[in-house]
Amino acid sequence: MVVPLGLTLIEAVAPATSANLGAGFDVFGVALNALFDKVTVEKINDEAIKIEVYGEGSREIPVEPEKNTAGIVAMEMLKRARERCGLMIRVYKGIRPGSGLGSSAASAAATAVAINDLLGLNLTPIQLIETAAMGEVASAGSPHADNVSAAILGDFTLIVSREPLEVLKLKLPPNAEFAIVIPEIKVDTRLARSVLPKQVSLSSMVYNIGRAAAFIAGIALNSIEVMGKGMMDAIIEPARAHLIPGLSHVKEAALKAGAAGVAISGAGPSVIALVDSEKVNANEVALVMRDAFKEVGVKSKPLCAKPGCGAQVIGRER
Repeated sequence: MVVPLGLTLIEAVAPATSANLGAGFDVFGVALNALFDKVTVEKINDEAIKIEVYGEGSREIPVEPEKNTAGIVAMEMLKRARERCGLMIRVYKGIRPGSGLGSSAASAAATAVAINDLLGLNLTPIQLIETAAMGEVASAGSPHADNVSAAILGDFTLIVSREPLEVLKLKLPPNAEFAIVIPEIKVDTRLARSVLPKQVSLSSMVYNIGRAAAFIAGIALNSIEVMGKGMMDAIIEPARAHLIPGLSHVKEAALKAGAAGVAISGAGPSVIALVDSEKVNANEVALVMRDAFKEVGVKSKPLCAKPGCGAQVIGRER
């Protein structure tokens, strides 16, 4: 089937996300309303996938479909399509790759939502998450659903089960806000996963279960303070700490400035602090964290965010 050029074009956006949030490794994720990736997908005559990338870190991102997050998602979704067509995908990066803020997940989520709408696939949210997770292979080396779940569903998500995939979405307290710093260093996601321990002690596992439970209990109790107590990790963060110069100094500064809890965002190097907006100014905490990085010779960009919406279509052309 030959599809006329420019017949249909869909534009979608997806938010930045932060995964783990302390003890919730590969389980917790939250959508952040401060940064977004935008993707446009258009049917084309040529039965191929073509990719163009613009914006933050675009020069570092391969455009070969099998090496590109959006390309992998597109290949998976075309297998489900009833019609034969090619796709032109344009990715506009608002989230720096390798920042620990779900850059690849945002591209994957926006692409999945756009193609689902473009081809009328009617995929369920779980199917969209599963497909978008495949795109993470391009950056992390394996599919994982923590970031893409939050990027597609919005708010806070937790992975209950991987096989079969089961995801819960929870609404965070209205006074939950995040202070973030993005240091001008890069942590490769594959490296960050390679340094993780293959075995952990029983005491560390019990510690992390307690902390992760506290974070969820804090949501149920509408308590930012209790959530903050859950943002401590005895397993993953200690293994990655050496990849982020000054991490302990930045965390200590955030807590002194009034943050309820602080952790590496995803694989890093960004650091995210949970703030009770009724008691503490998140922007002030972010600036303190920036200054703490500066004291150890690392430049960084401060940012504030609230829990955000998931990926959505924002435009259609016919």
